[in-house]
Amino acid sequence: MRHYNQDRPVADLFTQNFLWVGYHAWQGYLNSDRGVVVISHNPAVLDSSRYGGDSRLRMSDSTNEPTLNFRYIPQRQLPLYLQEWLVPAISIESILPAVASYQPETELIFALESGSNVDIGWCQRLKISPPECYQQISRRWSEFRVRG
Repeated sequence: MRHYNQDRPVADLFTQNFLWVGYHAWQGYLNSDRGVVVISHNPAVLDSSRYGGDSRLRMSDSTNEPTLNFRYIPQRQLPLYLQEWLVPAISIESILPAVASYQPETELIFALESGSNVDIGWCQRLKISPPECYQQISRRWSEFRVRG
């Protein structure tokens, strides 16, 4: 599978939010079958200038929360999503079979949207499975609620 932008801040963004990615992967699978977790963010979220060159997740000024959006794209809707992102046909041909064959109980496929870039990854041999991520978030839901 091709990665479109193997940028370190993107990898950090994924790592820092792994429980949420796993939660959405399992919830999406339970509701829609196989698919891809999409994490959208404004490129300014990864603003290294504010941290002396250290790439860290920038928090929004008003809530101290990351400005991220998670959604799940079911397998049947994925070709249209990838075409809208102008993913080359040759890459789509490798992504779709991966989505059709990954093991949702132990693996996940994700896409990171940032500005005009999209990164796609397939996580295998996870230390924490998507069902475990789902259980951890569900048990601790009150800690994750948005404070208003």
